[in-house]
Amino acid sequence: MAASMLMVAPAANAAQVINFTPPAADGSISGTFGNVGLALGDFEDTFTFNWPSTGTGGATISSILSSTLTDVNFTSVTLNGAEFNILSSGNVEFRKLEDVLLPINNILVVKGWSGGNGSYSGTLAFAPSAAVPEPATWAMMIIGFGAAGAMVRNRRKLVPTVA
Repeated sequence: MAASMLMVAPAANAAQVINFTPPAADGSISGTFGNVGLALGDFEDTFTFNWPSTGTGGATISSILSSTLTDVNFTSVTLNGAEFNILSSGNVEFRKLEDVLLPINNILVVKGWSGGNGSYSGTLAFAPSAAVPEPATWAMMIIGFGAAGAMVRNRRKLVPTVA
């Protein structure tokens, strides 16, 4: 299972990585992603990764201008097609996406422009969905309670007799 989570297939550049933490006791997982040394011009990075189950989570991404040579401007950041919210742009780019339902298979796409030698980084967070009983389990439980109630109701009362 951990090996499948670590399978990340970046599209174009070997510098793209996602590093996941081992799952916590509650099954939650976090990870960091990014790309460094982006060449001058437009870029599009695609990260494909898997969670061990469905759940909820979110992500953030940022870039900070330290010089015109490291400037990165995001044009679009999506996780499974859901667009990240823009919190700041310009010298400090920051976007986030929170409380989204996440399937097992996920695609993160980062599009933007780099001034040359640019970089960005981000975080991912995941919490598995709470276990919900299947309909058949609910039906068996209801039938069981009904049968127990019927047995109690139909139980004959013993009437003491005097001899």
